[in-house]
Amino acid sequence: MKFIIICFICFNFCLAQKVVPFTIDIKPRVIDNAKVIVNIEVINNVGRPVDYLEGFLSEYNNENTLMEEKRIVLVYHYEPALQSGFATTKTSLYDLRFDIPSSYEFNISKVKFAGDNRVFAWHPKSGFIRID
Repeated sequence: MKFIIICFICFNFCLAQKVVPFTIDIKPRVIDNAKVIVNIEVINNVGRPVDYLEGFLSEYNNENTLMEEKRIVLVYHYEPALQSGFATTKTSLYDLRFDIPSSYEFNISKVKFAGDNRVFAWHPKSGFIRID
């Protein structure tokens, strides 16, 4: 009996994984050596549909200094909710300022779930934080 309990506990530790609520994929593309098109794709891994999703796209130069930040809304209230397992994509355009393209990072600032009036912020290390 002890052997079965120990095996069960070990099995649960092996299968227990931290689920990341959002998968963020950023793909910059250089066009004609003059413009940079940045595609932001966010996949909803939460078990609930997302009614509103907003964040900030940060541009960093090759010395890792913040150059610019843009507010981007990926899902509006009047659009259909982003269902679990589905993705949404937005594009942002930048000028190519240097020979070496900048690096980009997207941070989610507001998340609102369908059927819920609360507004959350999400951070990869802190998780969901209620802000309203």
